[in-house]
Amino acid sequence: MLKPKRKITRDQIKNDSFVEAIFDIRSYVMDNSKLLSRIGGGFVVLLLLIVFLGQSSKNNKREAEFLLTQSNVYLDNGDSQNAKIILQELVDEYGNTESGRLGGYHLAQLHIKNNEKESALSLLLKYSKKGENLFLLASANEAISSLYQENNDIRNAIKYQTIAAENSYSKKKGALSKLKLIELYIKDGSLNMSSNLLNELKSEHKDDPDMIKSIDYVSGLLMNE
Repeated sequence: MLKPKRKITRDQIKNDSFVEAIFDIRSYVMDNSKLLSRIGGGFVVLLLLIVFLGQSSKNNKREAEFLLTQSNVYLDNGDSQNAKIILQELVDEYGNTESGRLGGYHLAQLHIKNNEKESALSLLLKYSKKGENLFLLASANEAISSLYQENNDIRNAIKYQTIAAENSYSKKKGALSKLKLIELYIKDGSLNMSSNLLNELKSEHKDDPDMIKSIDYVSGLLMNE
């Protein structure tokens, strides 16, 4: 059975964090007993709750990172079935962490490979809203756009392709995203918008022969309309 590279186990994560939380609270109470005796009981409870919730958040983050690492090990070894199980657990239990959102992105890729497009779309939409990795954000928004286009939902396809183009991590990637956006505008019948974007791209990339070829191809699509 495959095991992740990290040696720490999930039980160790939980036990260590729980013990750490208890000792943090105990130390705080002992060090501040006089102060606490002067403060209302309700405030003390609230303070202890904040300490405990903070530690719980750290625990969740650590375990989410562990599950993400474990899923990557399975993926690296070509075991998509076990990776999918781990990723689903990660999304279900820790979907509000960045590791959980990353897990959702990777799970969406597996869903797409299995032609489970509705499941993939919901996960990608979540990553589009709160994901932090710029590279994956661009990829997620383009994937969302493609899925909507396959469903003939051109308006939503344009919406997410626009987001992908505006948040591209490089100038060239942004230009390629805009070319896809222009093709969508052509399909939507927005010919003036298509023409304006093409002119912008020609001006910005006039010294890039490869890009000019791509621009000319899309210009040909526009001329045929």
